[in-house]
Amino acid sequence: MILSGRVVSISRTRIHCGLNVLEDLPKLLASFEYRASRFFILTDSNTARHCLPVLVGCCPVLDSASMFEIDPGEPSKSLAVAEKIWNELLSARADRQSLLINLGGGVVSDLGGFVAAGFKRGIPFINIPTSLMGMVDASIGGKTGVNLGPIKNQVGFFYSPAAVFIDPRFLRTLPEAHLRSGFAEIVKSALIGDPLLWRRILKQGGRNILASDVCGKTWEDLILKTVTFKNRIACQDFTEKKLRQILNFGHTVGHALESLTLGNENQALLHGEAVALGMIAETWLSHMNAGLSGDEAGMIITFLKNVYAPQILALHDFITRRGITNDHIVELLLHDKKNKDLQIRFTFLRAAGKPVVNQTAGPDEVGVAMDKLFE
Repeated sequence: MILSGRVVSISRTRIHCGLNVLEDLPKLLASFEYRASRFFILTDSNTARHCLPVLVGCCPVLDSASMFEIDPGEPSKSLAVAEKIWNELLSARADRQSLLINLGGGVVSDLGGFVAAGFKRGIPFINIPTSLMGMVDASIGGKTGVNLGPIKNQVGFFYSPAAVFIDPRFLRTLPEAHLRSGFAEIVKSALIGDPLLWRRILKQGGRNILASDVCGKTWEDLILKTVTFKNRIACQDFTEKKLRQILNFGHTVGHALESLTLGNENQALLHGEAVALGMIAETWLSHMNAGLSGDEAGMIITFLKNVYAPQILALHDFITRRGITNDHIVELLLHDKKNKDLQIRFTFLRAAGKPVVNQTAGPDEVGVAMDKLFE
């Protein structure tokens, strides 16, 4: 059951969502469950500067916690960085009762959950997401992971946090690009699971939403609806056997585009930006292969292109200058975790609110969809 302001989930994770929910954290840490715990905090250099003081101010007991600080960005989501943190936990004599608190965006949530799942076969952890992507996606659902070279999320565990604290106050520290990145995940959730919300977003306009107060009613409602939807799906299919695969809409092409630009600091796509561009391509593939009407496909694509036009232009320039072909993109698609029998697997839309999983498309169709992205 999820309640705005104070959230207690009946799933594997207690989710607290709303302004000032960090006030609940001291009571949790003082409970019998964590009374004997040693506390460790994982942050990146940005959240250490902007968000850690807020956390310690709400929960003074964490002022004495041991700190692990990583560089911001996808390159930190690696086995090498995870091993470094494991060694630091060993040096600090952490045990299986130790608690890891992940304070940061999607990279910190993914990496921190992976570290917690692997250390001594599993220690408890709490996610406190500070980015919109972290709040509506990475911090909930129990997926943890690191990248393997340039390929996204190839090593990981299904391992749930003990609790998640989602406080929109942290969104005030975000650059606009990161807010826009997380917004893609909200749009995706509406498209696959809430057609009424999608129509509301479409009517209000993406740019208008992004320009509104992040601590206002609009964002509070969007975050709560998205968290509630993802939590419900993850509860029903924790290890992604079938139903949870609907959450992958936009991610097959999106992960390939993100991997394509990974390591190119000035032109790397943020995860949500890549997913937004992936949704454009996969919307057209849905029209070609899953019966999505041309009119509805056109509305979705026009909306996304309006919000993510700069990212489309930048990616097109990147691909053109480097001579990247559709064959390169298909090669990255072939590494996707959902693939089976050497076929690229997608989640498509039959209509808003009607996703269909385990769909296939060939290299030529992918090429047509990429042309539609850039036209």
